[in-house]
Amino acid sequence: MSQRLSHVLLTLGKELRESLRDRRTLAVMILFPLVVYPLLSLLAAQVAVARDKTRQARPSLVAVTGRGGARDDLMARIRERPKLLTLVERGSRADVTAGRLDGLVQLGEASASRAEIVYDAGREESREAAERLSDVIASVLPEGCAPIFSLEKRSLAPEAGVGGYLLSKVLPLLVVLMVLLGAFYPAIDVTAGERERGTLETVLCSPIRRFDLLLGKVLAVTALAALTGVLNLASMSVTLIQVAHLADPGSSLPVPWTRAAAAAGVVLPSAFLFASLFVAIGAVARGFKEAQHLLTPAYFLSIAPAVAGAIGEYRLAGLAAWIPCMNVTLLARELLLGRIPWSGALATLASTLACGCAALAVAAHIYSSERFVDPVPRKRASDAVRPANHPTAGQAMFLYALAFVLLYFVWLPLQRRNLVLGLLASEWGGLLGLVVLFASVTRRSLVDLLPIVRPPLRCLAGAALVGLSAWAAVAILSEWVSPVPKEVIEQLRRGLVPTDGSRGLLGTLALVALTPAICEEALFRGPILRGLRARVGPAAAVALTGLLFGVFHLELSRILPIALLGVLLSLVALESGSILPAMLAHFLNNASLVGLAYFRIDERVAEVGSMGSALIFVAAALLTALGLRLVHSGGRQAKL
Repeated sequence: MSQRLSHVLLTLGKELRESLRDRRTLAVMILFPLVVYPLLSLLAAQVAVARDKTRQARPSLVAVTGRGGARDDLMARIRERPKLLTLVERGSRADVTAGRLDGLVQLGEASASRAEIVYDAGREESREAAERLSDVIASVLPEGCAPIFSLEKRSLAPEAGVGGYLLSKVLPLLVVLMVLLGAFYPAIDVTAGERERGTLETVLCSPIRRFDLLLGKVLAVTALAALTGVLNLASMSVTLIQVAHLADPGSSLPVPWTRAAAAAGVVLPSAFLFASLFVAIGAVARGFKEAQHLLTPAYFLSIAPAVAGAIGEYRLAGLAAWIPCMNVTLLARELLLGRIPWSGALATLASTLACGCAALAVAAHIYSSERFVDPVPRKRASDAVRPANHPTAGQAMFLYALAFVLLYFVWLPLQRRNLVLGLLASEWGGLLGLVVLFASVTRRSLVDLLPIVRPPLRCLAGAALVGLSAWAAVAILSEWVSPVPKEVIEQLRRGLVPTDGSRGLLGTLALVALTPAICEEALFRGPILRGLRARVGPAAAVALTGLLFGVFHLELSRILPIALLGVLLSLVALESGSILPAMLAHFLNNASLVGLAYFRIDERVAEVGSMGSALIFVAAALLTALGLRLVHSGGRQAKL
């Protein structure tokens, strides 16, 4: 018995050592959850908070019908809450049904004490209006007094509309999740699974073109994923309605099959997108296990925009209609609510198919390359030119993940207790200190990680021009594409310039301009940019570093402007061959924002109008382009 137990323990130790020896297993099991799950939770929390603030900021459009003093008293109470309710002089049930009114209070003609709230249970805005009107009617007399009104509620929404509303709350996200799951394992099976079974070479020897073979595999995965999505859509539709019936036995909501069938139209394009993406990723895997490691990040990154679309108050218009996964969720929700936004639907279809075709093109390139036949990593030209003492892409991503984990679990709680101390600790200890520690552990010098060389004056002049002008172009572009909520701007202003005067201008510049310019650039334009460049090339490294820079700041509404700034700073560092111009540009960018907030100039800039914003954007963009040109020419001059 003891011998069998020792054999079991020996096997246990062997399997654990082999699993933990694999860096990809460690990344998927440890680092990936520590980074992605906090990001998803922050995303969900920020979207939910923004949704509630948007809903509270929008006053409900209501009307009151009836005669007598009770009507005048109720209308006076409604006018006392202009932030919640906007009173219209006339209204009818037809206005509520058509969406022109959110709610209607009808006072009884025979008895003025009878009040009926008419609303549309199939619209979120109308439900909110009914709740607000209930609160107003209940407050006509102080607490403890007999109520004046006998209150009733009546929904004008048909049963199919209420059923569609209930389905729209959870079903769109579930559809995306089920389609993702339906494409996950079939994509692994037709790529890495076939390689493990030893049937890949036989298939490749058949008289079939590589692209035709690939397209057949993608369409097979698409069919399986679409079938999974449709079956789950039908099953969940019936299940959710039955659950609602169990919660309220008196209700008899039918399944809105017409709306559910319309929502099923989003399954096929999303299935094609996920099938193309997963097949392209699975094609580079050497086995089933490696394919799972590679596909898991793509799986969770696809879920994030779908979650934002499901819980947010976004409309299927503008940028939201072009974001993959989010637009599919929004379109399914609109179809379940009985609305058909044609422009948003066409944008969703076009963007989803375009992304799917792009993933298919990448997969076709992989299938036609030598790496598909022999996936064993070989030394590439980019590896040959990379100095041995420079960081690798894996080390760069490890540093980013470690910095993110420290920020989320250590520095943010410290910042909530003491903002100044937390910021200083997170910047000097969590970013610059991490770079210094990494250099010490890997026995590298800081010069190997940070391109600290003396740049030409032309590079410094161009970087200064970028730092002084890019913030305006980025801010206006972000306002056009995805406006930052006013409360976020006000919170940022309070962080830059405390209202209690506890920190002067110089102290603020040192805290939020000089410190980030040194510490954030040391990590992002140092080992991260250098490591990614050795793996994916200059252009992709600049884009990825900018995106990682935006995500690191943990503010959903500001990811776009911060990521654009990160791209510009990466360009400055890459073109100049030195990190010092990027630090200068970063400092001047933040210092400009501090100056705007400190002297209250940003409030006057916000009032220039659309034409003034366009002129400022053009001027700022031209100055930024001129600055990048100076950096580029100065960098070339230094290399000659």
